[in-house]
Amino acid sequence: MQRLLIDRSTLDLIVSDGNDFLNVLNAAGLHQAANLMMAVLQQLETDQSRLTEDGPPAAPTI
Repeated sequence: MQRLLIDRSTLDLIVSDGNDFLNVLNAAGLHQAANLMMAVLQQLETDQSRLTEDGPPAAPTI
């Protein structure tokens, strides 16, 4: 799957919403879905770490 380049503020918002969704999945007892969401958030956090505040978007990873 091809990944889109996005800026830091957009990625921060996605990670924040993803964490909220992860909390909902955990509260609902949907453990398999929560584990998948955790893997997604880990990749997003990796992408966040590659961004600088004013630099270009992170390079796509596969």
